Amino acid sequence: MNKKYTITATKEQNKYKTPKSVLILALVVILFAFQEIIFRLIFPVPEISNFNRINYSPVFFGSSTKELQYLANASFIWASDPDRAESVINVNMYGFRGKNFKAKPKDGVPRIAFLGDSFTEGFLAEEDESIPAVFQKTAANNGGEYEVLNLGIGGSDFSTYCDLLRDAISVLSPEHIIIVLHANDLPVGAFDQSVFAKPLEPKYTHWWVPRAVYVLKNAVEGKPIPRRWRSKPFTFFAPVPAPSNPWSNSEKAKKYEKFISPKVARAMKAGRFNPFSVDEYTNFKEHLKESFQITEHLNGIQNYAAQFGKKVYIVYIPSRNQVSDYYLKFQREFSSADSLTTLTLPEYQIHAKIMSESCKSLGIPFFDFTAIVKQQEDSGNHLYWNYDEHMKAKGYKLLGQTLYSWWKEVKNSYNDY
Repeated sequence: MNKKYTITATKEQNKYKTPKSVLILALVVILFAFQEIIFRLIFPVPEISNFNRINYSPVFFGSSTKELQYLANASFIWASDPDRAESVINVNMYGFRGKNFKAKPKDGVPRIAFLGDSFTEGFLAEEDESIPAVFQKTAANNGGEYEVLNLGIGGSDFSTYCDLLRDAISVLSPEHIIIVLHANDLPVGAFDQSVFAKPLEPKYTHWWVPRAVYVLKNAVEGKPIPRRWRSKPFTFFAPVPAPSNPWSNSEKAKKYEKFISPKVARAMKAGRFNPFSVDEYTNFKEHLKESFQITEHLNGIQNYAAQFGKKVYIVYIPSRNQVSDYYLKFQREFSSADSLTTLTLPEYQIHAKIMSESCKSLGIPFFDFTAIVKQQEDSGNHLYWNYDEHMKAKGYKLLGQTLYSWWKEVKNSYNDY
């Protein structure tokens, strides 16, 4: 063969041959893309990186230091062994009960945010049995499409609701905010005018940032790395000998054992019954008679919400002792009082009256569940658990359904309320 021709042919072939460096680069790109897909499947990130339940929760006794820094796709247990009941609370990427939600509401679908404590979150009930879930289900059954967010935080109080409302309005833009107050949220302290001064400035995550960067950042900062699946549930209350459990204090334990039944004591020590419910009856008996001023607080909430064109509604849920004496026999097992007398008398019902008058003066829709719940209790339909202070699923259902009917009536006449 002609040598000149062979050299020419070889050069012609090499001209169409992919350089080795290009092949290596292509392989690197393919590997990176594959790794990125895997990381995104395993490690989700919230749309807003600095909005999380743990920033508002005043208590989270059962969690570790890492979990206290960030609560995402996690689960915890609220248990009441004396009632033979427990619920597993699954929280989303923001640490709130329910499915993940977007920062911005869906077009044409009003967003409603429920704020409150464990009664709102729905302790000792399934996720679809909580007040917000029943509210949304009832709305759907009546042809109403709403996006309902359960922003309930177990163990929180009125000051928590103010902090969360401030940031939730600026970050999540709910059109309606329903604040659910339980009897143990009152009375309130002095109003802090600065509470609404600096709403949260959301830090958004970016889709184009490699997921490995977020994972590495959390690892370096010592924060938990959320995974697509939820972590193993932990008890809301840590068992003895955790310092957060009052039974870990030998002096308190010695005092408690004198009047708390062995069954209840075992559950409290194990974190399987609220160890802070000791003398629950006595605390309610004292605080339910205390007067307080809340108009300034409510005016601050209303004015802040009005700046964004949002509407606020207030709801009151009574404690079980305000509506029935049925539960006293169970509370005797963890009460130091010599005798437990009725708390259904008028002098123990003043909080709802104060709330009603304050809301009326400001034009804020207010709903008191006391009469409705008492009617059920008087008929023998006990809505609360015997030992634990929370409601059973049927109690939450009644509240959710009733609340939707009331809200539907007042929302259109809000400004004239």
